[in-house]
Amino acid sequence: MAWKTMDVREQRVRFVIEATQGMKPFNVLCASYEISRPTGYLWLQRYRQRGVEGIAEHSRRPHHSPRRTASELEQRVVEMRERYPDWGARKLQVLLEREGLRLPRNTISSHSAAARIGVGGRRRPGGGAALRAGACE
Repeated sequence: MAWKTMDVREQRVRFVIEATQGMKPFNVLCASYEISRPTGYLWLQRYRQRGVEGIAEHSRRPHHSPRRTASELEQRVVEMRERYPDWGARKLQVLLEREGLRLPRNTISSHSAAARIGVGGRRRPGGGAALRAGACE
């Protein structure tokens, strides 16, 4: 038996066309496309509101992150990590608290903040490549 190969957008367009024609019951149509009824209704609603562009794949990224650390604080954490590269999150947290900045330890040790600012993570000399090559034997 051959696999069905179909573009996601093409599948959605075909589904919407068949759903608007009303030739099959909606639940049977959803089952034939292997989607849930709520998903089928969602595609149909988006098609009616915005046309074919409405049923295209949408980004799942949140529009905003209300609990995200402010960029000024992230910058300060990165500065501290660069100034004291051998210190861990616990020591840096104490220093930041002395400056009046109370941040959770996972924010201080997070590499995502450094990546957003454009600072690479720290690497130790000879990091692992020599060990994998059997240099310690």
